[in-house]
Amino acid sequence: MTEVNPNVSNVATQPLLGSAARKLLASDLDGTLIPPVDVDGDGGISELRGAVEALADLAVAYVTGRSHAQALAGISGHGLPPPEVLVCDVGTSVFVACEGGYVPDPDYRDLMLEALGGVDAASARPLLAELAGLELQADEHQTELKLSYYTPADARGEELAARARELLEDVGRFNVVHSVDPLSRRGLLDVLPRGVAKDFAVRYLHDRSGVDEEALVYAGDSGNDVAAMLSGFQVVVVGNAEPSLKARLAERASERRIAERVYFAEASYAAGVLEGCRRFRLV
Repeated sequence: MTEVNPNVSNVATQPLLGSAARKLLASDLDGTLIPPVDVDGDGGISELRGAVEALADLAVAYVTGRSHAQALAGISGHGLPPPEVLVCDVGTSVFVACEGGYVPDPDYRDLMLEALGGVDAASARPLLAELAGLELQADEHQTELKLSYYTPADARGEELAARARELLEDVGRFNVVHSVDPLSRRGLLDVLPRGVAKDFAVRYLHDRSGVDEEALVYAGDSGNDVAAMLSGFQVVVVGNAEPSLKARLAERASERRIAERVYFAEASYAAGVLEGCRRFRLV
């Protein structure tokens, strides 16, 4: 897997996808493509990689809560198809493939800074200090655009997220996203720029790539994928997603009249993603 190219600082003049790309698979990593360590085999990654590599007009993007370095390690370590675009930090950073590595997209960073309105994500930290049960994640998981905590994985985590939204409401510059890490089973709470989450990033990929809406498929499995899975694109929900999440998605998709765009795969992990890609004729 190639690394970030430190000698390239601006990608604004480069296309987001290669000129041959007519279709785009945008997928979460952990729990969607990357299975837990106790799963036998690779979860279908080899078959998915073969299907992707056989199609010159299909591009891949990963949309993950991982940092850039962690995402590259996961992609390489599990033999996933190299992406043309890598969205990290719960939708707050975008990296584009170039010769020799990946470079940050400065246009996207400008959008994030604009959404924050001149404040730093860390400025939300004192406002959340009173919430017992929030555990600040290590420095390596924090960025100027994202503040991240651990929470309990049960209903208490959702309660803390609701309370965090209340405390930050008057500030008006933040979005709170809560999910459960499918690998560690820990609750995750991310404070992001206002209006920003994975759905914002996926819409940006669509708008900048030139790929038709019908030719973009998003795959996910957990709470921080919900907004993206309800954004109107073709969606694959892998079979290992929690039943409560599937029920919530089915209900909300029906309310938004996009139920036909949300496919609940029977297979889990990468095999489920491939099943959904076949359902939507992406492969």
